Amino acid sequence: MVLHKVLKYLVLLLSVIAMGFFFYTLAIGDEAIELNTEGSQAVTVSPLIILAYITLGLIVLIVVLFVLKGLFTNPDALKKSGISVGLLLLVAAISYALADDLNTVGFVEGGEVIELDNGSELSKGTSKLIGTSLYMFYILAFVAVATVVWAGISKQLKK
Repeated sequence: MVLHKVLKYLVLLLSVIAMGFFFYTLAIGDEAIELNTEGSQAVTVSPLIILAYITLGLIVLIVVLFVLKGLFTNPDALKKSGISVGLLLLVAAISYALADDLNTVGFVEGGEVIELDNGSELSKGTSKLIGTSLYMFYILAFVAVATVVWAGISKQLKK
């Protein structure tokens, strides 16, 4: 209960600070910010961005703490989470095994090497990780669609 009150007042304080910066930004207008990126933007926009980062960091920290607290106080949830993480790692391993490490156009040995935007060449390791992520996406998308279809079919069969 005490933590709830502390968090409520912290959110209220951050909201008041953000509201003050917001109204100050509205008061000086867009032209002042666009013309003077050093002065006005540093006074108005930069603090809002920093405040957003602080708020995001606090939210992530609080969520992680409460998730870990919930997992360790409930052994069944910890077991289910462990199984889910294990299955995700299995999908990642299968995807990594399926992925190619070709960094050439046309997937042939003598093909043209792919050049990145910064001028460097695509490495075989990066190519393999890109392929792995694509295979993971395809596998997980298939599982998601199959789960939705299975739930719909089983719901209709139970009626």
